[in-house]
Amino acid sequence: MKKIFLLTLLAVSLVGCSTEPRQSVVNRVSASTFSLMEIKTIGKSAAELAEENQKQLEEKLGEVLSFCLPRLSGYEKASSDQAMRAYWLSMSGLVAGSVLAPGLAAANAAANAGSIAALSGWAGATNFAGQALKTSGLSGSTIAETRNSIIKNVRESIAIASDGNKNFEERRDALMKARSECIVYEIAVPNIPQAN
Repeated sequence: MKKIFLLTLLAVSLVGCSTEPRQSVVNRVSASTFSLMEIKTIGKSAAELAEENQKQLEEKLGEVLSFCLPRLSGYEKASSDQAMRAYWLSMSGLVAGSVLAPGLAAANAAANAGSIAALSGWAGATNFAGQALKTSGLSGSTIAETRNSIIKNVRESIAIASDGNKNFEERRDALMKARSECIVYEIAVPNIPQAN
């Protein structure tokens, strides 16, 4: 049992130390500018100008939605994955500390002292690691909360941008705000680097 524990500890240490640091890269589309100018062509009627500006706003709304959707949808999966990792880490500690260690103690505490200590240590360490994940925003709940907050802000901006009773400037500003929310999302949400 002692050899298995030492081999497991060695394997975890080697895998943990061999992962390369991940470089964050800004998506080029995120860095591109976004402009929308009201059409004020002389010689056209107010109705014609309103129709052209409406069409322009609708096109930009489609661009903003196409820009935001993959980001927000992708991070839903990231949130779920992080929550699942945190859950299984917690469960392994629970089983080690409340089932395996007491079982070994009941069987023969003196003979299993090393294993009991290792399993009890694992139970305590996973509790600490779970709290550290939560504190650092890597438990899944932080991503979900941030994502939901940004979706709320995007929803409010899209409602203004879609409101035909608002003037052009208000609608344009709302579209720009919605897009900027999706850009900020890439910065706001932490993630766990993946090994290649």
